[in-house]
Amino acid sequence: MPERAVSDVTSDDVLHGHVREWHDEEGWGVLVTPALPDDVWAHCSVVEAEGFRSLTAGQAVTFSAERAEQDRFLWRAVRIRPSASEPLPGADGGPGYSSSLDITFDT
Repeated sequence: MPERAVSDVTSDDVLHGHVREWHDEEGWGVLVTPALPDDVWAHCSVVEAEGFRSLTAGQAVTFSAERAEQDRFLWRAVRIRPSASEPLPGADGGPGYSSSLDITFDT
């Protein structure tokens, strides 16, 4: 997008960014783009995907946003398209840790 004032951004503009965090259990997350000075709140209902609508931290996305107060955010996504590209380097799906558990039952 050409250099423009933030006040000129409309919900028709297509922005390029990535997922900063995503909460599957709550159905929302946060997107970031260099085109906006603030993070963008996103709900799973605006993700354009089949089946369970989920995103992954670090995943590249294209999206449209509107100026709106949503929780502590000043922007809200109105349409999100996951990109086919790989997640950003260093984005391992979350800020914490991951673990797994294998259970074997005696028969």
